[in-house]
Amino acid sequence: MLTQEAYKNLQLGSGGSYSLARDAIKHNLWDTRGFGTTYSNNTFFVQPQGAAWRVGSKTLGETNMTDSGKLPNGQTFLITHLSIGLQAYLAAGNTAAQNPARAFINLIHSSIFNIVIAGRAFDFQIHGSQLLPRPLAIAGQIATNFPVRLGDSIGSGIVALNPAPIFVDQLVGFSVTQEIAQPDTNVQTILNADATILNGLFCTMNVCLIGFLTRAK
Repeated sequence: MLTQEAYKNLQLGSGGSYSLARDAIKHNLWDTRGFGTTYSNNTFFVQPQGAAWRVGSKTLGETNMTDSGKLPNGQTFLITHLSIGLQAYLAAGNTAAQNPARAFINLIHSSIFNIVIAGRAFDFQIHGSQLLPRPLAIAGQIATNFPVRLGDSIGSGIVALNPAPIFVDQLVGFSVTQEIAQPDTNVQTILNADATILNGLFCTMNVCLIGFLTRAK
């Protein structure tokens, strides 16, 4: 039978190199992808800061992950929401501002997103169209080239995982995958043209996991 002192020592040891005291804070984990001249799948959260990125290396602006696909020792994260977004970099005087928005919408309408914990097929799966206003289209008036929003409704690009949030433990591999599934060759041609537009304007796509972080002190 363990003595009281031995039990206390085991409890202290359960915190590893950290104490049992923990911070619990609302937090976000984010990662970013770029686009090539043809559309492609992507796995988020596996390339941390310092990984190759376009003409340089990933910084905090692209991701706040400091390790490949896992949280550091002493941290856990409860995922409560998933969000996506487009970062479009348009030069002053650009008269085709609707183009990257339309291209992004087309790609997302053909995308499937999965939150994956290592060893499982997925823990959460959603069709990209569910992350956008429904219905939604963006067109351009030929004469003026200004965007026209069609069938628009309020949408945030954020989905709640309730009633089943996902718990990510320390040092456990996780990722978010984006699979662009489009069997129609005519639509594939459109999506490749969309990828070329996003690539030419240096656009990027952001995935954010929103939730609660616990951090050992």
